[in-house]
Amino acid sequence: MIRSIGIAALGVFAAAAGTSAAAQESWRYEVMPFLWASDIEGREGIRDTVADVDASFSDLIEFVDIGAALRFRAERDPMVWFAETSYVELGDTARTGIGDVSVELTQTFAEAGMSYRFAEQLAVYGALRYQKVEAELRAASGAFRTDADWLDAVAGLHWTPIRSDSWGVWARGDLGGGGSDLVWLAEVGAGYRFSPRWAAYLFYRILDTDYERSGFVYDIEQSGLALGFGFSF
Repeated sequence: MIRSIGIAALGVFAAAAGTSAAAQESWRYEVMPFLWASDIEGREGIRDTVADVDASFSDLIEFVDIGAALRFRAERDPMVWFAETSYVELGDTARTGIGDVSVELTQTFAEAGMSYRFAEQLAVYGALRYQKVEAELRAASGAFRTDADWLDAVAGLHWTPIRSDSWGVWARGDLGGGGSDLVWLAEVGAGYRFSPRWAAYLFYRILDTDYERSGFVYDIEQSGLALGFGFSF
């Protein structure tokens, strides 16, 4: 049902895109690289080897081997096309009922969708959210390696109580599924544009994913502050 809702929402947005093509306002584009200082909490495992993962950002300074994130927006009121991608390599040791387990994790995240503003401060949006996880667990009983990727359809609301040439404040949330059992995201943030080209953004985000297929468990919540700098053209 969630998948059907997401696909239907994307169809409505595509129709709205055609309707708004006659608008006279020009398109505005923005690219924003950002750092997400997230905590990670939940369960991850392969078959009978499931580890509880609980790492704060201070732990992740050593936990993260490499990471990068980028967001893109194309806007012409009342419509916004958006895309986001991130890649991170993680490594840590977790304690389980069978002893210490070494966890190596590579995570790829990608999202693309469209929002449509139907009121002064409210917009509805839909997106396709892709995640790929490659995991390797090493325990006294042996080493286990697997990879999984899945695609979810999500739909949500975007609220912008402050929207001016210099300042913006927003909150958004969505819910979906398809490849995963359930995925949801909540985000609140603010941005300041200090020149026509440059802006700074600070936001707090929670991403929760519940995926379990073929013996692979990925029930993880990521949450924390993110800081980004946008370049408009």
